[in-house]
Amino acid sequence: MNVSLDDINLFSQTVIHGGISAAATANNMQRSKVSRRLQELEKALGCPLLIRTTRSIELTEQGTRLFELIEKPVEQLRQGLRVMKEHQSDHSGKVRLAIPSALMSSAAFNAIITEYTQRFPDISVEIENHQESVDLKRQAFDLQLLPSVVKVTDDSYVQFSLLPYRSHFVASQSYLASHPKIETVEDLKQHRLLTNRYNVALLDEDLRVALRSDDLNLLRSMAMAGNGVALLPQVHSMPALKEGSLVEVLPDFSHPKQHLTLVYPSAMFLPKKVKLLIDIFRVHFQ
Repeated sequence: MNVSLDDINLFSQTVIHGGISAAATANNMQRSKVSRRLQELEKALGCPLLIRTTRSIELTEQGTRLFELIEKPVEQLRQGLRVMKEHQSDHSGKVRLAIPSALMSSAAFNAIITEYTQRFPDISVEIENHQESVDLKRQAFDLQLLPSVVKVTDDSYVQFSLLPYRSHFVASQSYLASHPKIETVEDLKQHRLLTNRYNVALLDEDLRVALRSDDLNLLRSMAMAGNGVALLPQVHSMPALKEGSLVEVLPDFSHPKQHLTLVYPSAMFLPKKVKLLIDIFRVHFQ
């Protein structure tokens, strides 16, 4: 049995629109062609599907069964195609981002999202907190931001380095005044260390991490309150250093350079609205 899916779709359209002429008009086809295709479908199935009258059509028992079989899948397909078309539209639809919690409250990220949503108000933005690499295609994300220490799950994704940065040790004056001096990395063994999941890999295994959190604001606040020595990205601790609520510890110690990486699928299939957001990221970070 050789049944054409196009003919099944025309049958569905004929039922939905209530007649062959209406289905032909809706699909920009000649009535005679729709009628002929329906006849070919009936021949392929070996049973009549429609009872044709001058003004309308009625379904046979077999026609009713066929329509019940295909109605939901065909409608789901149409809805899916509408979503795909919307996703490709330039200035409407939805963009989904996966972002580490450390970046959620950063001034730079807030500025980027504010600019994007103001310039393109018809585009909705969904932001989810993900610390590890996600499968962009299967999980329906358009972009992900990750530190370079995190391995990306799919090597075919584009990995664009947005921002090189270094981390450093910081603490409050009150903490340093009331605890043993820190002149070498070895001296850190006598102190409470505060850091996040990405920077913990930069520390020697014999150093004691008292708190590991993905919330950089929490780490900075605890360091300012005198609760330990924090290993933070320099850009995140800079305001507190300038106002004197934190000071740098071991300023001559060289920490490995890290990168903030923008991850996205092949640029060939990126909708224009996603490319526009990538451009804003590049401008802000470079």
